[in-house]
Amino acid sequence: MRNPNFLVLDEPTNDLDIITLNVLEEYLRNFKGCVIVVSHDRYFMDKVVDHLLVFNGQGDIRDFPGNYSDYRDWKEAKAQKEKEAAKPQEEKTARVRLNEKRKMSFKEKREFELLEKEIADLEAEKTQIEELLCSGTLSVDELTEKSKRLSEVNNLIDEKTMRWLELSEIEG
Repeated sequence: MRNPNFLVLDEPTNDLDIITLNVLEEYLRNFKGCVIVVSHDRYFMDKVVDHLLVFNGQGDIRDFPGNYSDYRDWKEAKAQKEKEAAKPQEEKTARVRLNEKRKMSFKEKREFELLEKEIADLEAEKTQIEELLCSGTLSVDELTEKSKRLSEVNNLIDEKTMRWLELSEIEG
């Protein structure tokens, strides 16, 4: 207790006055060990952390080097980039909708049928992974692997569902 090398702090700033808060910030900045801080105090986090673990839900945990302000700046830049990337996709979708009289080609019909099967398989895999994650029997490495795979499966389901919707609009 006199010389710790690992600290876990849960909302340490909730009931501190300014002077005590400054002492805590100074202590943590000079601390030589590992500190895990759970806090909603953004200003405090910016002063004392140099690494974030961001919990996005559904078992998705992202590792971010930097403080909270760095993370927010990165997240806003990423959202802007995604918004710009989505504009050409919207134009392409609009062009497909204008041509509603078009019939599905053999290749598109085949793709449509395969997409239904692939989506069903991915949904089954997603359910299986979720059950494993909730079972409590997985090791840390397995949990990490399954969490990453769950994220990949969700992305694949979204992509394939969007393509399936595009093809179903052609089918009419």
